[in-house]
Amino acid sequence: MKDSLLINRHIAEYLSSLEPDLPDFLEKLYQKARENRVPVIRREAQSLLRFLCLDRKPGRVLEIGTAIGFSSCFTAEFLPADSVLCTVENYEPRYIEAQDNIRAYREDYLQRKGHDSAEIHSFFSDAEAYLKELCDRCETFDFIFLDAAKAQYPVYLTYIQKLMTKDAVLLTDNLLQEGTLAESKFTVQRRDRTIHLRIREFADMLFRSGDFDSVMLPLGDGMCISRLSDKDC
Repeated sequence: MKDSLLINRHIAEYLSSLEPDLPDFLEKLYQKARENRVPVIRREAQSLLRFLCLDRKPGRVLEIGTAIGFSSCFTAEFLPADSVLCTVENYEPRYIEAQDNIRAYREDYLQRKGHDSAEIHSFFSDAEAYLKELCDRCETFDFIFLDAAKAQYPVYLTYIQKLMTKDAVLLTDNLLQEGTLAESKFTVQRRDRTIHLRIREFADMLFRSGDFDSVMLPLGDGMCISRLSDKDC
């Protein structure tokens, strides 16, 4: 698994060298994910997530796509201690592993810092069903990180929009799909065309619907930052 897909490898390595080292627990969890080919937020994309957490200091965070819990733990590392992070995963083996990793991370954090980390609540559920449930309960979040089943992104976004507070930020990972997002669907392998079309639809919703203000950054496999647009401006 490459850390960077969109910029020169040497530039990516230099940028990574500027970042502070991860705590040993997080570094080992990151390497474990890579060795087992578990999808995980890439090194240079981690820097953006870290910066946004430190800058925004969100009180309520929603993560869609837990995998084995690395990004949940990584995010919690840079949240205020009284924040709450909710994360959802629909693949049971990874959900179970994530629960173990999150529990171990919080113990490690307590030993390192002397106080509890932000709360992390992991849920085993289909993401759409979970998002609908959150909307039905009228819950809202200050920060949302989307890194799940790409073909479902347009569906997820209809719920995410309702869950965002006025000043919330949505961070979407892997949006450029190794650069294929910019290609015609006819250049994409047939088995990947549905995802290609759905991601194109999702990008149109973020950039052309008028409901969001968004910016795409060539970090990792493409990171997109979005907020609700101020239509009164």
